[in-house]
Amino acid sequence: MESVPVTVEITQQFAATMTIEEVGKLKATDSAALTFSAGEKLKSLQFKDGDTVKKGDLIAQLDDSKAKAELEKSSSSLALAKSKLSRVLALLKKQPDSMSAQDVEELKQQVALAEADYSQRKTDLQSYQLIAPFDGQLTSFSHSVGSRVEAAVVLVHLIKLDPVEVHYSISQSEVGKAELGQSVTLKVDAYSDSTFSGRVDYIAPLVDESSGRVEVHAKLDNADNRLVPGMFAKVSQDIGESINHVVVSQTAVGADGKQRFVWLIRGDKAVKQPIELGENINNGYVAVKSGLSVGERVVITGQQNLDIGVPVIVQGSKPSITLPALRDENKTAEEKRVEESRKSENQSVEVDNEAT
Repeated sequence: MESVPVTVEITQQFAATMTIEEVGKLKATDSAALTFSAGEKLKSLQFKDGDTVKKGDLIAQLDDSKAKAELEKSSSSLALAKSKLSRVLALLKKQPDSMSAQDVEELKQQVALAEADYSQRKTDLQSYQLIAPFDGQLTSFSHSVGSRVEAAVVLVHLIKLDPVEVHYSISQSEVGKAELGQSVTLKVDAYSDSTFSGRVDYIAPLVDESSGRVEVHAKLDNADNRLVPGMFAKVSQDIGESINHVVVSQTAVGADGKQRFVWLIRGDKAVKQPIELGENINNGYVAVKSGLSVGERVVITGQQNLDIGVPVIVQGSKPSITLPALRDENKTAEEKRVEESRKSENQSVEVDNEAT
C-alpha cells in the first residue's frame, strides 16, 4: 500500500480561564466641583489649568480684606468684653456688694457672645480660600484673577486619577459566577499594546430595569495617569479557575455526523480518534475535553487521503511553541517525557524521509 504524505502537530496543553468580555467606561474614583462659600473678587490662583495638587493645598484665594477687618473688629469687641468683666470681678473681691449678681451674669453673657462672634468671623475667613480635599488633577479654571466669583459658583473641578474605576454591566446569567475581588484586565484604544489590571470592587445588588443587566465596577491602579475618565475600554473579567485542556489546530478536526475526530499517527500508521471538543482558543486552536493526551501526533494536512491503517510518511511537524499561551508548568513529568519522545521520533522520521 502506498504511503500517504502528511504533516503533523504535537498536541499541547493550555490553561484556559473562564472570562466575561464586555465594553466598559472609565470613571474617576473621586471628583469634586470646587466652590467658595463666599462671593468676592478672585485675588490669586496658586495653580494652573491641569496641575496636580495634594490634599490640603491652597488652590485659590478671594479678596478677604473685608472679612479680615470684621475679624479684627470682633477680636477687639471680645477683648473689651473680657476686660470689662475682669475689672468687675476684681472690684467684687474688694466690694462684694458693689454690683448685683444679675449684672455680673449679663457681663459674662456678653463675653460669651463676643467669643462666639469671633469664632464665626474666623470661620468665615476660611470661606475665602479654596483648599484641595484630596490628591488629584485640576481641570481648567472658569474665572481669572480680578474677576468676581459668586458663592457656590464652580471655579474648577478636581479629579482623582489614581486609582480609577471601570464601569460595565454583565448579564443575569453571569451574576452567579461574578465575585468581589476577581481579576479584571482591560485595553483602551489609546494604548493598544498595553494591558491594565484591576479587581472587582462592586457588584450591583439589583438588576437594572431598563437593560436587564447588572452593573459591575473594578478598580485599577493608575500611577502614571495614562487612563483618563471617559475612555471606553474592552474589559475581561475572570469568573472561574483555570481549566487545563489539550489543544489542537482547528484544521486538524474532522466531522462524521455529530461526532468529531482527528487522525493520529501511531508508529507509521494512521488512526482515527474520536474526540469531544471544548472552546475555541485564539490563534486557530481548539480545546479538546476528551480523546487526546499531551504529546500525541495529530495530522493537520493530508488527512483527506487517509484511512484506518494506511501507512504514512511524515513530511513535517509544527513546533510545540506555536501557541504562546502554553503553560508547561501544568504538564506532568510523564506528559513532558512523552512529548519529548514524540519530537525525537518526528525528527528521526523527517531525517529518513530526506535521506530517501
